[in-house]
Amino acid sequence: MQRKEIAGFTTSKIVTWAIIIALVLGATVFYMFYSGRFGGGNKIKITEPAHLSYEWTSLAAGNNIVSDYLYSRSKKLIVEKGGDGVLAATSYTIAGRLVSEEAVNSGIYGLSDQALLLKCYVRAGDRNNAVAVKEAVIKKFQLPDGSYRAYVYKDPSKAGEVVTVSAMIDWLDAMLEYYVTYGSEPDYKEIKILIEALFDNEGKLKPEKISVAKYADTLYVALEDTSSIKEGDAGSLEQRYGTLSGDSDSELVDSKEEMEDVEGVLLSNLNLRLIRDLETNGLIAAGAYEKALKAVKDGFAGGGYSFYAYATSGAQDCGDYIYTGKNIGSIDIAQNVKTMKNLAEVNELDSESYAEFKGNVMNNGRIYSEFVMLTGNYSGVEAMGAYTDGMRIAYCMGDKDLYERLTDTLGKRVATKSTSPALYMIFREEGERYVFYARENFSTRLVTS
Repeated sequence: MQRKEIAGFTTSKIVTWAIIIALVLGATVFYMFYSGRFGGGNKIKITEPAHLSYEWTSLAAGNNIVSDYLYSRSKKLIVEKGGDGVLAATSYTIAGRLVSEEAVNSGIYGLSDQALLLKCYVRAGDRNNAVAVKEAVIKKFQLPDGSYRAYVYKDPSKAGEVVTVSAMIDWLDAMLEYYVTYGSEPDYKEIKILIEALFDNEGKLKPEKISVAKYADTLYVALEDTSSIKEGDAGSLEQRYGTLSGDSDSELVDSKEEMEDVEGVLLSNLNLRLIRDLETNGLIAAGAYEKALKAVKDGFAGGGYSFYAYATSGAQDCGDYIYTGKNIGSIDIAQNVKTMKNLAEVNELDSESYAEFKGNVMNNGRIYSEFVMLTGNYSGVEAMGAYTDGMRIAYCMGDKDLYERLTDTLGKRVATKSTSPALYMIFREEGERYVFYARENFSTRLVTS
């Protein structure tokens, strides 16, 4: 009798443990499918995203940028109220003091903004929202050839097919980060399709149409004797670009400035960290990273100008560079800072351009949109979108002084009114209204957390 009870007890216990083990295995398998770590897709490894220590986050918090609060409010305002509940609107304007000044969203959804939002969700461990954004973007932005629209609109009649390499690079970067955490076989296929749309079979970024400013030839004279430039030599910027004859502020000059479309590659689109990760995982051809790095480094102006080229004129490795973009005779600082960020992320930023950037920020406390070659001065409006790239540079260089200086400037545009629906968010004041941009808020979240 006693032996039967023991045997019965033992059998019952075995059955119980078998059930527990089966449940644990079932839950594990379910989680693996749920998280995208099982059931399809190639295993890839990317550069670990930066996770700032308390030392760095406290510098931002000391200048009104409290990352978690900013992120929480940004989701509510830019996605839930300003967007469609899934996608982020490019901007949201809160209600003004007058009854007629109602809150309004832009009705525009940018691909680069969705890339930032996707990264925020992935790093926060918010799988449900990450999947929703990813699927919505593929459905609404993707074109039949595998490329992506730069923008879609709330109003269906405004649907366009404007495609930019910069937006697609941003989305590819975000998709890779999503894939290593939650992705599966269909996501891997989408990544491969996008890579084919962006890169050639040698792993070089494909050229796109770029509009650059130029002067009429009658106003364009060289400062130096160009005969001294031998074949294969770059020459100075003055030799290549010359300068204006006469008053650079005259109405005549303004009327003679023209836009020219060229085929080329924006140097800021050469995301070196991303290209290195793609090559490491066999997603683009071997040697692609070294070619891209050389293309960027060869674009450094030198000769007293501590800046990088705006674009190549032609293929990525053609060696022919364009140094001025939308305004002739001026360096586009936002693009230059983005190129510097790409170099800093792979520990290849040269000391000369870094010293120039840091000196300007520390002395002026601002990042201006242009550097005018004729005067040697920074000018133009404030380059609002460059601050987070600058903060990323400072972090990569381990420069807390520069990081704090940039957060001090950015922190002056943080909403601090306790009753504001946008409390803790970054704003711009436009026509006496307060506008909150997705790019600034979500990119600030990423560089302060």
